[in-house]
Amino acid sequence: MQAIENRVIRYSLAIVWIITGLLSLGIFPQQASFALLERIGIEGTAASVALYLGSTADIALGMLTLLRPSKTLWQTQGAVVLLYTIVISIGLPEFWLHPFGPILKNIPFVTLLWLLNKHEGIPL
Repeated sequence: MQAIENRVIRYSLAIVWIITGLLSLGIFPQQASFALLERIGIEGTAASVALYLGSTADIALGMLTLLRPSKTLWQTQGAVVLLYTIVISIGLPEFWLHPFGPILKNIPFVTLLWLLNKHEGIPL
């Protein structure tokens, strides 16, 4: 993988992390987010903490993707995506059938993380 390909993949993933975090902070209706969290058993103060902590973590992962790329970061992101996928698969399994593929998109996302992990060390 060439350095330019590495950068394009990193920037693409960073955009997804950062925009997802910003959307979750309040651009997407928070009541809808809280309703989804309630369906997986997270309510009240715990839901607020989960929403804001998750949003902040997503933004941080995006910024780290731009500023501090590393194998550890790709592995951490892979673990986060896997955790999100498991939780949603159990609590909101219909998202696998959604025509926009919100969970299905995790497959290429993890593939890109795997490629970055495999080719870490290529000059940027």
